[in-house]
Amino acid sequence: MGSDSEPCCDAVKHRIIPKITQTESNGTERKSSAVKRKVKDDSNGKKETTEERIVRINKTSVTFMEFWYECLDWEMLRLFFGLLLLFFCMVGVASLLYLMFVFNYRESLWYYYFPVSKREEL
Repeated sequence: MGSDSEPCCDAVKHRIIPKITQTESNGTERKSSAVKRKVKDDSNGKKETTEERIVRINKTSVTFMEFWYECLDWEMLRLFFGLLLLFFCMVGVASLLYLMFVFNYRESLWYYYFPVSKREEL
């Protein structure tokens, strides 16, 4: 557990953590005006500022069908609903086994759960 050869520990040692750098600003200036707008390289090679990215993101629209076919993880949904169905089936089987036990071995408890009316006794 404490050895250095474990893969999880090696991954933690070699992960890349971004460093927080202090911007060059006066103490009297507002923080937002002191921060320079970062320029990011686009996949096409052109540079894009933060404001342009925000405008581009705000103009992006995703239809329901695009979301349905491209964004949903169908394998995880299938796993989730399969496990949910399995859980409900196991609860149903356990309930039926419990009721069979009560019916066969605890008759007074059975009649407590399912009382018999006077009309059915005759």
